[in-house]
Amino acid sequence: MWELNYFFFSSLNRVVSDTVINFQGLTVVQVSQNQAAVISDPQNHIFVLKNTGFVAYGITGSYDVLAIVDQTHLPHAIKDHVTGSVLGRSLEVRMSANSGPATSTSDSYVVALL
Repeated sequence: MWELNYFFFSSLNRVVSDTVINFQGLTVVQVSQNQAAVISDPQNHIFVLKNTGFVAYGITGSYDVLAIVDQTHLPHAIKDHVTGSVLGRSLEVRMSANSGPATSTSDSYVVALL
């Protein structure tokens, strides 16, 4: 009945934690400073929360937390093609979708770029 998830990321003596609670349609998300939560609502609208909390009750569906992202350590470097210097870093958050009959493959779509 209760679904309580703690996500931990630790590296180089850092610990980043956040909390996601799902209970009978109620979704609670808390992200700390420099973190972002990518959330999908029951109508598949995507939104991003940064440095804050979120509480929602889905009457006709559920709110899905697609990703919790540490914005200070994004994995993919964006480089200048001429000088080769790193301009920034990014992360693609993807959501899978099934289209067609049950035997077809699922596709993955980019829903947020941080």
